[in-house]
Amino acid sequence: MGSTNDRAAGVARSRLLIMAWQGLLCTAALLLTAPAMALADSARFDIAAQPMPAALKAFAAQAHMQLLYRYNAVQNAHGNAVSGELEKHAALEQLLRDSGLEVVYSSDSAATIRPIKTDAETTAKTNDAEGAQNKSFWDRFRVAQVDPGKVAGVVSVSGEDEATIKKKNPVQLEEVVITGSRLPQTVNNGAQDVAIYTNGLIEQSGRTSIPDFLNTLPSVSIASVEQGFQAAFGSTTVQLRGLPIGTTLVLIDGRRVQTSGSQAGLDFFDLNNIPLAAVERIEVIADGSSAIYGSDAIAGVVNIILKKNLEGLEVSAKYGGAVGIDEANGSIAWARHWERGGISIVGSYATRSELSNYERSITASSDFSSFGGPNKNRYFCNPGNVFSPDQITPLPGLGGATYAAVPVGFAGTPSIDEFKGTAGSLNRCSIYTGFSEVPASNRTGVFAEAHHDLSTDVVLFAQLMYSHVQQFEYTGYQALVGRPTFQQYTVSPTNPYNPFGTTVGISDLFTSLPRTGELSNADYFRPTLGARGSFFHGWTWEASAWESVDFTHATLPLVNADSTAIQNALNSSNPSTALNPFVAGPPGPQALLRSFFKDGHLTFAGRGEAANAFIRGPALHLPAGAVQVVVGGEFDRDVLSSDDIDGTFGPPNTRTDFHRTSYAVFGEARVPVWASHSNEGSRDILAVTVAGRYDHYSDFGTKNTPQFGVELRPLKDLLLRATYSEAFKAPSLFDLHAPQVSFPGTVPDPLTGQDAQITVIQGGNPNLRSQTGQSHTLGFVYSNSLIPDLRLSVTHWKVSENNAIQAVPLNTIVDNPGLFPGDVVRGPPGPNGQPGQIITVFDGEVNFGRIDVAGFDYSASYDWKSQYGVWSPTIAASETYRYSSNLTPGSPSVDGTSVAQDTGNWAPRWKGTVALNWHRGAVTAHLAGRYVGRYQDYDSSREIGNFWLCDANVRVEFGELLSPANTSRIGTYFEAGGINILDRLPQYSNFGFGFVGYDIAQADIRGRFVYARLGLKW
Repeated sequence: MGSTNDRAAGVARSRLLIMAWQGLLCTAALLLTAPAMALADSARFDIAAQPMPAALKAFAAQAHMQLLYRYNAVQNAHGNAVSGELEKHAALEQLLRDSGLEVVYSSDSAATIRPIKTDAETTAKTNDAEGAQNKSFWDRFRVAQVDPGKVAGVVSVSGEDEATIKKKNPVQLEEVVITGSRLPQTVNNGAQDVAIYTNGLIEQSGRTSIPDFLNTLPSVSIASVEQGFQAAFGSTTVQLRGLPIGTTLVLIDGRRVQTSGSQAGLDFFDLNNIPLAAVERIEVIADGSSAIYGSDAIAGVVNIILKKNLEGLEVSAKYGGAVGIDEANGSIAWARHWERGGISIVGSYATRSELSNYERSITASSDFSSFGGPNKNRYFCNPGNVFSPDQITPLPGLGGATYAAVPVGFAGTPSIDEFKGTAGSLNRCSIYTGFSEVPASNRTGVFAEAHHDLSTDVVLFAQLMYSHVQQFEYTGYQALVGRPTFQQYTVSPTNPYNPFGTTVGISDLFTSLPRTGELSNADYFRPTLGARGSFFHGWTWEASAWESVDFTHATLPLVNADSTAIQNALNSSNPSTALNPFVAGPPGPQALLRSFFKDGHLTFAGRGEAANAFIRGPALHLPAGAVQVVVGGEFDRDVLSSDDIDGTFGPPNTRTDFHRTSYAVFGEARVPVWASHSNEGSRDILAVTVAGRYDHYSDFGTKNTPQFGVELRPLKDLLLRATYSEAFKAPSLFDLHAPQVSFPGTVPDPLTGQDAQITVIQGGNPNLRSQTGQSHTLGFVYSNSLIPDLRLSVTHWKVSENNAIQAVPLNTIVDNPGLFPGDVVRGPPGPNGQPGQIITVFDGEVNFGRIDVAGFDYSASYDWKSQYGVWSPTIAASETYRYSSNLTPGSPSVDGTSVAQDTGNWAPRWKGTVALNWHRGAVTAHLAGRYVGRYQDYDSSREIGNFWLCDANVRVEFGELLSPANTSRIGTYFEAGGINILDRLPQYSNFGFGFVGYDIAQADIRGRFVYARLGLKW
């Protein structure tokens, strides 16, 4: 049955490849007809004599070049004035003349600035040539570049060995390691496809939180939003490839985070805890990486890198809004560096108002008929309705009508005459009246980082992060639920306001009371301490320990209803204590209504304590180069606790505490098999990477995970790469250890054909095994040295998840006892061999099911330099051509390829972004279109999707605008932009069984959102 999908996918890929080749030919033609514009090697310069750091930044901006240097190596030098139309290399030499610095070019548009070597240093280099060639000692560089969103490649210190570097600059900071490996590597130069999103690119997007930004990425098939339809208390996560929640690992600076206490059931870390102002960049690998990082990395890894390269003082403020909602945020960052260390602090605050369902036409009511959907309005409104309890007997005085609407605008003591005009009709309104489409929130965050050089070989470092998130998510009003076929409450004939003289059913909505919902206050705290250093030739080490703690207090206003008191008030004969649901407006005094409901109070806590250590360096030298290895270990302790203070979901003060420990050992190696040594320099032609990890958990067992990668460079400009990896997700503490409860039930017995009266047991399952996964990737990266700013890549990927941890229907367990051994317990067989009676059935989480996902990732980027500025078009797209899930025994696989599923297990076939950046002098502009392909709606044959959302951003650096030579850190910038600038509102969708109105996982309910930002730098 999958052949149709495969043929369609093949046709789509063929068309895309044809378009890509056409675009490549057009690009080539453009370069041939306009070489002077595209490959210009001269520029107009206006740089005043000034301190070297500011001079280098000015040169990078005006020459459109990328300069890399150590700040300590250039901070005391002075740059010469450069003016006029000059060749770039000549201009840079003029800038550096007599400064004691020299330039080493890695390409026409990139160069390293370093101190001029002395004769002694040259001799030392000659005597230790082998050590210099195979060194693995890395240093951190300051980067001056024109494009704030572009990632600089990592550059080693050419021509200088480890001893010389230490002599010149004893401050050794961290090695540059890209996600997916613990070995230092150049960006986009390894076996895995690593997508890197810098702080500048995140700011250009206009997003103000990490999950909001991640939702825009092509590899994030299903958006995670702060509504309660996906997770409680406004928590958010990330779902790579559309795989289930919890199968994407989140890291902070390459270190694990804990499961948030409020999300113990879904088992994920709430991304809202990380303030966006503290983020330097985000790195994403969308395939399994458990051999490097351990559990949870089945779908991939999102590594959030925090800021460490700050200088001086920076302040920014931003305000934006759409119709019915606005938000404001600000940040302040300060840093100071000295000879042997430094410290930086970032503080941020953000506030956002609520967007309620009233403020968008598609959600203002549940009557979606004008949007192509059904009328989902319900009968509990204010004014409410009156029903005949048996659905047969007519209401007295209303002819044959068995129901009637409470008249709009009526007040006082009703009579039957008031209901004659509404007999046979009903008041209907939205089931989500008063619902928060976007919850209000306040966020505060502080991040501090410090480092100190204990010696030339050892650096101490420390980090501290704290955040507070306050969310106000409302889910509507308390109601007296009633409809023609069912009434939660009735009104007795003794009620003084009942005009019918008989018992009637009613419905009503308490809109005079505050809304119910979830008001949460979450605090997050993460300290980290560690040390790193070097020894021998090219060997480094690191040891660190950290704690990740969150605490959430949640108030659920008016959530606990006293049903007995409400019914007594409906039956009361005393006018002062009786409810009157037969009027439009409050059915009683505010104090009386409020007495029926109590707030709920819950607390949650999550804690992760961890430490790891590793060493890395060249283990041996082969003809093709050094074999780089890393070996290390890790220890983790995880704790989850909760307390139901008011008995909202059980007995009062029901406290749970779960904990476990785990340890792991891991290793990784990169083996150069074949290398080329030519006048152009050395490069690997064939290299192999291998990694493995052993994890042991105190509560469920052990897991071994391998990973392999191959890099083949048949041409200098072409990288072919492939990977295979295995991954796993450990059973959550909640799924393993949740308290078990039992209750009576009935289930058909497949062996007897009769209904069996049984005891059902639910709760934690200590027999759970880990979920497992496998990933395969195969692709290429092409970057032409003649056109250094052109890059093309295509990656084919496959991810499978097995032994899924999930709840299956009770009948399924009974019908398939062989798949769930021990979960069905029978009594002894009968005298004639009849099967024993079913006694108990365990109905908790089990291991069963498989999900297979496959597709292609495409990307292309280019920088076109012209006299009118630098134009940077980019394309990034993800095509999911197969999404197959089999999660129910005895049932066929479910196709989730562009077929939306209520389970959330699906992905659009196409999701992508087309963007254009433009930069000239002090002005940068960005325009992006985000595309979601066509897909079949939830529980429907109708198709939706196939839409674009467009974003735009413009930034002006005033200091550079007024004086191009004034490009030091001191300055002011202004930024303005918009998200969904064409105001594309959501299509109707059956998401949430048709009650929500639109697909929250794909659409943007806010509509056009515009913003402005002002920043100052000293």
